[in-house]
Amino acid sequence: MASGRIRALGRLPEIDSYIRQKHGTSRPLTPEESAIMGAEVNAQLRVIRRNWPVETGTSRAGWFAGVQGDAGAVAIVYENPISYSGWITKKGQTPVREGGRPWFQRLVSEVFKANRQRLVRKMRAQIDKTEAKLQQAAQQGVD
Repeated sequence: MASGRIRALGRLPEIDSYIRQKHGTSRPLTPEESAIMGAEVNAQLRVIRRNWPVETGTSRAGWFAGVQGDAGAVAIVYENPISYSGWITKKGQTPVREGGRPWFQRLVSEVFKANRQRLVRKMRAQIDKTEAKLQQAAQQGVD
């Protein structure tokens, strides 16, 4: 059964794993890494809003997303606090109250999957830059 408000998490374990591989342990995202993710999240949010059914526009305007950059728990958080958003289906679909699937489940999943490879590629490049800077700073501090 769907609830009205939406909170969906797009986990990115491959980014956590890459950080551990390069850094030697888990660490939170740096501001630069968060900015890369934030730009990708904003692009995803535009696609979600563009494909969201509209009657009044309230639930479309309610969408927001953010970056969770905690060590070992990198993810994208998609949210829509509008009380009925979780019940919305596209025109012609079976309503949720009759057993239909809420539109957000399919839409958010498809958008996340479509962008995932590019996001991971960009994040790996930024993680490499971050780690190079960290190594350089450590070497300068030792010399």
